[in-house]
Amino acid sequence: MTDQILNILKFALLGLLYLFFARVLWAVWSEVRTPKQHAIQAAPAQQRRDGAPPAQQQPAQQQPAQQRSGQQRSGQQRPAQKPRKAQKGRSGRVGRLVILEPRARRGTAVAMHGEITLGRDPSCSFAIDDDSFISQLHFRIYDYEGQPMLEDLGSTNGTFHNGNKVVGAKLLHPGDRIQVGTTVIEAQ
Repeated sequence: MTDQILNILKFALLGLLYLFFARVLWAVWSEVRTPKQHAIQAAPAQQRRDGAPPAQQQPAQQQPAQQRSGQQRSGQQRPAQKPRKAQKGRSGRVGRLVILEPRARRGTAVAMHGEITLGRDPSCSFAIDDDSFISQLHFRIYDYEGQPMLEDLGSTNGTFHNGNKVVGAKLLHPGDRIQVGTTVIEAQ
């Protein structure tokens, strides 16, 4: 080979090496930076036990001035209703799922009724769009003969139940932990 060809190959190798290091630095930077503050969207199709859709609450400051003045004129003050809190399970049964990690979403809870799905898709009960390790439709929890069952829906990175990868369906008990990507959820 001539010297010109060897020099071209040296520069090509050097260029590929720089591209590799740039990609490694980008991967490290994307893991280290703080995640965006995205709110988890509660399932729009989620319903209360009596079948009615969940009520949308507005703070009094955001109510139109006409409504506030109308309430004050009539002399009737309605007490502000608190949003329903997902109840803990009773008698050894799972009643809700609570996010433990990451810190930005800690404390978010979803009550256990019907089918619960988690993924990046906005139609999921837990819609988490800022975790690249979560699939569009990652897992579901459904009721099987009165018992909550966890099932991975063919996700790329898997679903972990108490540290073990889920294959098929697993029964959920209070205190069990589910991990998908960087998100840790506890059954209560």
